[in-house]
Amino acid sequence: LLHTNDEHSHLIGLGPEVDDFPTPAAAGAGIKGGASRRSVVLKAERDAAKSAGADSLTVSAGDNMMGSLTQIAATTVSPDYRSLKLLNYDITTLGNHEFDYGPAGLAAIIGAAKASPEGVPNIVASNIHFAGTTDASLQALYDVNNTDSSKPIHGKFVITTPSGIKVGFIGIMGADAQAVAPAAAPTTFSLPAGATTDNRVAVLAQIFDDVQPFVDSLRRDDKVDLVVALSHSGADLSNEAKSEDIAIAQNVSGLDVIVSGHSHSDFPAKLYKNLHTNKDVLVQQAGRFGDQVGRIYLTVNGDHSISFDMANSKLIPVTDTTAPSDDAVNTLVGGTVQALESAPIPGQTLSFMQYTLGEILAPAAPGALAHTGDYYNYPVATLPFDVDNSSKFQETELIDLITDANLAAANSPLLGITTDLAAEGYGATRVPALRKGLTGKLGFADLFAAVPLGGSPKTGTPGYPLCRFGIYLAEVKAAFEVTAGYAYTGHEDFFLVPSGFKFQYDTTRAAFNPNGDPTDRNNGRVVRIWQLKPAALAAGTYDGPDATTWDLKFDATLATPAAPGLPAGWLDNPLKLVRVVATYYIASFATFAGVKLKALHDTMPTLADGVPVPGNDPAATILKRPAALGGTEIKEWESLAAYLHAQGTVPARYNKADPAGAIPRRAICIGANSTAAAGGNCSK
Repeated sequence: LLHTNDEHSHLIGLGPEVDDFPTPAAAGAGIKGGASRRSVVLKAERDAAKSAGADSLTVSAGDNMMGSLTQIAATTVSPDYRSLKLLNYDITTLGNHEFDYGPAGLAAIIGAAKASPEGVPNIVASNIHFAGTTDASLQALYDVNNTDSSKPIHGKFVITTPSGIKVGFIGIMGADAQAVAPAAAPTTFSLPAGATTDNRVAVLAQIFDDVQPFVDSLRRDDKVDLVVALSHSGADLSNEAKSEDIAIAQNVSGLDVIVSGHSHSDFPAKLYKNLHTNKDVLVQQAGRFGDQVGRIYLTVNGDHSISFDMANSKLIPVTDTTAPSDDAVNTLVGGTVQALESAPIPGQTLSFMQYTLGEILAPAAPGALAHTGDYYNYPVATLPFDVDNSSKFQETELIDLITDANLAAANSPLLGITTDLAAEGYGATRVPALRKGLTGKLGFADLFAAVPLGGSPKTGTPGYPLCRFGIYLAEVKAAFEVTAGYAYTGHEDFFLVPSGFKFQYDTTRAAFNPNGDPTDRNNGRVVRIWQLKPAALAAGTYDGPDATTWDLKFDATLATPAAPGLPAGWLDNPLKLVRVVATYYIASFATFAGVKLKALHDTMPTLADGVPVPGNDPAATILKRPAALGGTEIKEWESLAAYLHAQGTVPARYNKADPAGAIPRRAICIGANSTAAAGGNCSK
């Protein structure tokens, strides 16, 4: 079995893309991945297997799309599914990011691939459940029992190898994956009655129940020799106890192999005993972004037992020492870029790149397109250093940069409004760094890859729009408690970092109780909160000394009220309205967590400041440009690009190696678990 996972539209090599397209990087440039290189590696592995007298199958564990600029062509060109066909993948499954454009969007992506010369790969999804309403177009493509070959998605699937081995496949959307797929609605996955997706234990138990009948049917009805789960659930060697794919291996009987995805892990082959059958189940995951190919060697014995060759089961790096020599794949990639640069958006005269660069550079224009890739790699800013994003459970320079850009966008003179706070989560940032590469220029495609996710619930256009809404100061503290508590329970994606505010937290304190008093200074781990002084905010000064830059708003050590009417610990009214900008993704999760969004009159003129947003619908709070500038939504990648383009050169405060870039400076851990007692990162 040859496998990858979480390719995330990375058809061009990483490190950065501008160094690999349109001219491929030379060996030693530091580029990883790229579909053409992966094709060469896969072919070499297949040829080696054939020479050894072995069969081979090539599979993916999902999240084939959403992560690079080429994803914009998903519903028209469908480059990700077409590339899987060109690379001779036999089957894939659905990950949470396949649903970023909603069920109807996924149906359109599949339809575009199906209409192409390459076609659409086989897709297996065993624990998917349809509402039959706005997901009807996707449901129409689903064949639950593998009896209709005209449909591309199957509840189970069987492939017979050239030597006659029958391999059965199931596809699993894991508990964490479905919890971070809000755009999948109304489609659901394994959700127990009365439960919500944040109850991971209950959802995982439901996954066991949902997929077991498919495994049993493959064994009983299809008489397969081998059962493989393509599982978008996750496996982490540093936290095996909370790794969903290990739990699936131990609790779903009849599985032989789990090809894991979702956690972006380097997880070499490891065997786990099934608790019901005592059989070994092999679990392996091959990194992310196509930077590795996994190989699993196994033998189906005459007595129907499975023998694993652990020494030959390994992860194979895909690097620039392999020439990207697959002409068909290179043609697909080049054609996709050309479509983004030249093909008009339906109903418009401009291409996506012309339109997007126009929004970013306004009132200037990007100029005429001279060569393929000129718009794709448009130099947004000079980048003299890497902007780091490599650490979990920590503030990073990249998250600081993104939140600063969003806050600047929401305070643009063109909008004529004031916004106090921006926040972003670690899980929404999709690259380990913005890399300076060989050119020292940050191309638009590489910037886009940092924040590529989602789509608009209003317009259907790609990319999460910014939303602007009010919440109480006490709710700001509760949001920071997500970083201080929930993120440390295995949910690092929800490590929130602000701009406009900063906070200290102590993980030796008891976690925040959402059912308790949110104004109680002893409820939770956040011990201090500061807000930018108005003059600093107006000047775009987002960091600096406390005395000149920050106003203290909360201090849990203050047992005596600071003023009459204020609860102890609060130096400002905890019911003061704070004006927030965040992506639709973050705003959606805020509502799922019980936050009640409040209207801001200057962007919701029919409502007064502080009144509830109708239906608590974050889509009602989407931030738009003034009507004179088209009234269009502001996408996160647009705010980031506009902010950096205005800077010209990326400022030193985002350089990890520069004293100005020292972190943490906004999400600061103190106490016994901190790397520095006065303020550092938390060890747990």
